[in-house]
Parts: sequence; C-alpha cells; structure tokens
Amino acid sequence: MAAAFGGLASFTMEVIDKLLADTKDLPASPQVLPKLLELLRSDSATLDEIGELIALEPAITAKLLQYCNSPHFRGAEPVSNVAEAIGRVGFQTIFVLVTIVTGGNILALPAGSGLDIARLWQHSLTSAFAAKIVAEFKGTDANLLFTAGLLHDMGRVVLARAKGPEYARLIKQAADSKTSLLKAELETFGFSHADVGAGLMEKWSLPKPLVESVRYHHTPSSANGAQRNATCICVGNALARISDESSFGAEPDDRELRFSCGLLKIDVEEMMHLGEQMKENLDLVETLLRN
Repeated sequence: MAAAFGGLASFTMEVIDKLLADTKDLPASPQVLPKLLELLRSDSATLDEIGELIALEPAITAKLLQYCNSPHFRGAEPVSNVAEAIGRVGFQTIFVLVTIVTGGNILALPAGSGLDIARLWQHSLTSAFAAKIVAEFKGTDANLLFTAGLLHDMGRVVLARAKGPEYARLIKQAADSKTSLLKAELETFGFSHADVGAGLMEKWSLPKPLVESVRYHHTPSSANGAQRNATCICVGNALARISDESSFGAEPDDRELRFSCGLLKIDVEEMMHLGEQMKENLDLVETLLRN
C-alpha cells in the first residue's frame, strides 16, 4: 500500500531505515555543512573560524579554490588559500560554494544507474539558487534553504543505488508514459524520494528544519511547523523547472504550488519578478557545471 503524500506510517519509516541500512556506498555525511550553517548564524563568527573549519576538508578546499579562480570570480591575482577566497567573494558566497562542492559529492552516481546525473545536478543547482532567492524575498533563512534546494532530490540518488535496475525501469516507464515519477515511486515502493532523502539526512543528524524542508518539498501543506521552509523549496523547484527549461524532476502539484504561493503571499507578478532574478544566477550555474 502506498504511503499518503506528506506523511509516513511507522512501518514505512522502518522500511526506509532498512533500505538505508542495506544500501552499500551511501553518500558520506556532509559534516562541514551544519557547522558552517551554525557559524554563519552567529553574529560573532570570524573569518578565521570559518576559514579553519573549511580548511579541515582538503578536498573541499581544493575545489573551492578552483571555483574562486574561475573566470566568474577571478581577480588580478589568484587566491591560494581559504582566507583569501573569503576576502575576495565574502562569507555568503563561500557558504554557497562549499555547499555546492559538498552537494556534488553527495549527488554522485556511477554510469548506468538509470538516473541522468548531469541533469539532476543542473536541476539541483538551479533549485538551490531559486530557493535562496525566494527565502531572501520572504525574509527566511536563505543559507538553510539553499542547502535544502541543492539536496532536495538526493533521495533519487539513494534509490538509484539501493534499487538499481528496478528504479531505472521506473524512471524510464514514467518518462515514456509522461506520468509522475513521484506517484510511481509511491505506488511501487510505498514512499517517495523525498522520504528517502529526509531519512538519510536524519541518519546524518542534520538540522531538523533542513530535513523537513526536503521531506515535504512536494507536500508543503502537510508539513505542519515546517510549512514555510517547505513552501520555499516547492516554489524554488517550480522556478527552477521554468528557468532551466527542463522537465527534470517531479513537477510540483498544482494544489501544493498554489498553497505555497498563498502561504508566502507570492502573486503572479512576484513570481515573474523572481523568475527574472533567477536569470541573474544562470551564468554562475553554467560556470559551476563547467567546473
């Protein structure tokens, strides 16, 4: 029996827990992200504290410096360490770039998984910037929602690893029949990629607002205390599909999108304005995709 949108019975949660326990090569917990989120929320955080935290992760540092020395950010002289990178682009951009590096590792998949990982990555990046724009527009935590936007479809990666050919067939069948993959997941497994992604984030002990934003990004009306964050991801997801002219990802349910816009008090004119703002981020998305 399929689980209802927006809520899981305890037995279904047990099934997801078992799926996560049995899946080999799950993505590693992004330990730097919750620590960085906490630092950026603090009025007393210093450049040195943030730089030292990032520098503990050599792979993240190397990719961060690569981004900061790309044509999009490059100054007269190349940056050679985290402190110089922060000085060039600022705390907020550094957080965005570190989140992207971490998300790139989480959303990695081997070839032949049945999931178009290049399109997933593009959609995830675009959704992250869209969610950030919506959050800033409505005065909500933009860093948290950028992170949630980037990771909102990570459950698809887990399902591709856990279910292999079965999930690949489900993706193809949904695409061929032009039906909702979200609905197909629920009917086939009894849960969706949003449930699986949130389950893994809980396993990682990530902040609850981040977990719930991912869990309810397709069903914000069921999110109870997490509605505001979940609606930002729902609207961001819709903006991303328009901005990257892609049909990738589950199309937001019209009722849930209307609910989200109503709760956030976003009308048609404001949606168009947010869409125009999104265009300003697409050059950066292209830079990130090339790197």
